[in-house]
Amino acid sequence: MKQETLTVIGESPLAVDGGGNLISRIGTLFVKARVLITLPLKTHALQRKYYFDLLKEACEAEGRPPPDEGEVLVDAVDLIMGNAAVQIREDDPSRMGQAFEADDLLQGIVPKQRIRFLHARKKAVQEAIRMRGEYWRISPHPKKIEDVVSAIGQSKIALGGLPIYYYSPVTGTRYLTRQAFSDLGGLAEEPLRLHLTEIQAYLKLRNRHYNLEVAFFGLKPGCRFSAEAFQAYDFTSGDEGTLRRWHRELCEAFGEAVEETLLRDDVTHEFWRNRMFACLMDERNETLAEKLVSGLSEEFFRQIEWLPGGRVENKELIFDPIFDDPKAVETGLCDSYVKGFIFNYVREFGDLECVNIGRLLPGLRNRPAEGAHRAYLAEVKHRNAPETVLRILRVQRWGIKEHLENFNGDLLHAIMETQDYTEYTLDRRLGCWELGLPLAERYDMKIIPDEYIWNERPEYVSRIWVTYYERDFIEGLATDKVSTAQLQDPAFAIPFARLLGRAAAPNMIVGRTTAAKEEKDCEVIFDQGDEMLRLDDKGLPTAILVADHAGTFNAYKSPLLMFADAYARPVLSRLSKIPKPDQAKFIASYLSSMEEQLVQMQEKYSRYRQGFDGLFRHSKQAEESFADRWRHVLDRLWTTNMKAVVEKIGEAIEAHKNA
Repeated sequence: MKQETLTVIGESPLAVDGGGNLISRIGTLFVKARVLITLPLKTHALQRKYYFDLLKEACEAEGRPPPDEGEVLVDAVDLIMGNAAVQIREDDPSRMGQAFEADDLLQGIVPKQRIRFLHARKKAVQEAIRMRGEYWRISPHPKKIEDVVSAIGQSKIALGGLPIYYYSPVTGTRYLTRQAFSDLGGLAEEPLRLHLTEIQAYLKLRNRHYNLEVAFFGLKPGCRFSAEAFQAYDFTSGDEGTLRRWHRELCEAFGEAVEETLLRDDVTHEFWRNRMFACLMDERNETLAEKLVSGLSEEFFRQIEWLPGGRVENKELIFDPIFDDPKAVETGLCDSYVKGFIFNYVREFGDLECVNIGRLLPGLRNRPAEGAHRAYLAEVKHRNAPETVLRILRVQRWGIKEHLENFNGDLLHAIMETQDYTEYTLDRRLGCWELGLPLAERYDMKIIPDEYIWNERPEYVSRIWVTYYERDFIEGLATDKVSTAQLQDPAFAIPFARLLGRAAAPNMIVGRTTAAKEEKDCEVIFDQGDEMLRLDDKGLPTAILVADHAGTFNAYKSPLLMFADAYARPVLSRLSKIPKPDQAKFIASYLSSMEEQLVQMQEKYSRYRQGFDGLFRHSKQAEESFADRWRHVLDRLWTTNMKAVVEKIGEAIEAHKNA
């Protein structure tokens, strides 16, 4: 980071008043001059004008020629201040060098973790941030409803009067709602005149990104109400009666132009809340299918908590200096595992060009995260490689640290138990592969160093190792995210049902469930976010791959008939979304493909029985070991009447489909 002095004209960027409110919501940083304007002026344009006028006055006082306005203003970088961070707004890829210089200067007065970038959806801007290994600097969108509500509330802003506008930090546009405009009728004459004049003036203006300074919120498509409606009035000259009549006329026209559900500001109303948030985040023309990062959908992107890592400059790895900030470490922003992951990539690929690593949040799966593996996504680019590579990293659930806590600090015992669990994990995957569970082909085991503090005494620290597994990222659509529109198309729904039934068969055989003391208390894991649906160029289903084999071989003794209700659920949960004429076909396709796959599995076992039975004789032999579970699963596969199982699932569907 460049250590240069920054002159601030105004308060510090995140300064608040006595009521805890930000003094200024915007700032403008002139990079070459190293000057930051935070005066609470109405717009960035006024801040730039203020600074230029200062320079002009100084030149006149010293008898020098006036500065070139273009040279001064082209150096400006827009900042947006929020309660949590200063956001750098730059959507011109050619100016990202200036944005990064502004970032370096800001770090002299604001902690790095409280400085973010906006407009990262634009590919070239995103690429610039990617190459610095700083996806974590992209200003994240709120994910929880309460955070969305808070973001909308914090967006309220004033120009010259009351805070009647909802300000988009992404575009710089201030949205005026019909209710906010209607409420102006309760003001006295002069405040009403001030606001009407203000709205009239700013409706005509655009900021330097050519976005409107003020826009109407919630207009119906194709409506005729526009900024022109305000230009017919001379609000500065009308008397009070005329002024209020004009306001009523405009209010009535505004109301007729707005969708009924958007007439009143109500963050508790889902439709209003989502529409307003989409405007503030500039999602009006985006869809969940839009690709953001190396082919990731927006839905997946939002479920990643990107973390500080490092960047490669002239083939030299430089870890982010934020790792040396105790506060960043204490708050959990820095993850010590990330350093280990990056070291492994550098050791494996000396030509590493950039890497970004993020934690996967539990929202990607439609099941509890309790007891789940600690999971990450790594985006890695090798020098001269045409594209980046996406990898999923999962930390082994039971490692040395966890076993130390269970075995009263016996380090040798903990190490041996960890190795046994690693073998168990890899054996399970091989068992799944042999029984036809459609897993990703590559699965690498790796280790990174960690520390274990004995008895919470920092002076007693042991170096231990953490085991993790790495696999390719599986592109596709999670089966539980298939839309209603897709299910209503029989060309999609029927092949999807066939693939779903085919994937359910091995899932049932390997007993993939949650863990419980008694198998009767286990819950089947299927169709909950791990099954990825591959689509062809026409958007039709071609295959299902399973991203994670967690939970397999948990229920290895129970008869398969016990799972009938659970495997009826993938059909029952979708039946109401499928047109009635196609429902019977959907059910039949699911059940017939399941039965076909189950019978094929039995036949394969019959042909290669000796190989199946002897596959894990080298593994640990004990009750509940994987070898023991494998024997039970094979015995259940061989002795079960598969037709009866499928009939039972069909009966469960019929019994509940009209409930």
